[in-house]
Amino acid sequence: MSGSCLVVMYHYVRDSASTSFPSIRSLSLESFERQLDWLQRDYDVIGVDRLEAALDGGEPLPGRAAMLTFDDGLADHYDHVLPALRRRGLSGVFFVSGDAFDASPRVLGVHKTHFLLAHLGAAALGRAVAEELEGAPMGGGAGDVFGADRWEHADERALKNLLNYEMPFEPATRVLDALFVRHIGDEAAFARRLYLSPAQATEMASAGMAFGYHTQGHRMLSRLTVAEQRHELAGGVERIRALTGQTTVSFCYPWGGPGTYTRDTVALLEEAGYSVAFNTVRRPLVIGVDGRFDLPRLDTRDLPPHTDGDWPVTARALEGM
Repeated sequence: MSGSCLVVMYHYVRDSASTSFPSIRSLSLESFERQLDWLQRDYDVIGVDRLEAALDGGEPLPGRAAMLTFDDGLADHYDHVLPALRRRGLSGVFFVSGDAFDASPRVLGVHKTHFLLAHLGAAALGRAVAEELEGAPMGGGAGDVFGADRWEHADERALKNLLNYEMPFEPATRVLDALFVRHIGDEAAFARRLYLSPAQATEMASAGMAFGYHTQGHRMLSRLTVAEQRHELAGGVERIRALTGQTTVSFCYPWGGPGTYTRDTVALLEEAGYSVAFNTVRRPLVIGVDGRFDLPRLDTRDLPPHTDGDWPVTARALEGM
């Protein structure tokens, strides 16, 4: 097996300035279209099925292959991404989390953090978290496992690290739940606007899009016991198959840095029947080098219109981050 693939990772795709949360860091619709122009001009954009076949020793990838992935099952992906891909005859793989996709959806903790930061700002959110904890220790100071992002302010990154990694799950959940209701409003109503519905996902699958799983609750897998990890992964393959008719189901790790999952996680994914898994180690994927449950991806901001698109050089620069 040989060949490489530039796998691109997307999250929010929206014109944030026209929404109620203008400071949410998103890829604008214009920039998304420009990036698709660049990818279609310079690459063969493939679906996840062709990548899986190449990993299984089947037909090799095109000489310049690229693939599109979309995390978190956001309504943006139905409202904005689906029409753009359909116009161009492209497909992507969309990763959903169970808690956000259920009949009574919940806002995932990662997104509560995003929207509280967008609404309050880092300084005010930091004070609100400290007040909510009433002097209790705020975290273990275990360090940043998310990697450096050139576009993110240090105070925002510190809060995300605290709320999503350093603090124990129970107090972090309690604080985020309380602050979200106090400052933003009803969680269930917000979740129904923020995330895809199963009906929308079925429509997208009928239009040629693929779906994968992103755990039940978007908890960092490396922080969980083996039994807890198994619970986060359980049922995802069956659920996506029932929804879409797919024969294979892929996976992507919440956050996805090297410290956010373990060798136990990889074994559990294989046990549960997932086909491949993507992380967020920002470089091109190399078949025969990268394991099928350790597949790297580049962030949309690593590529045009944000950079010159020389991705081998970009990849070398990112390896030291």
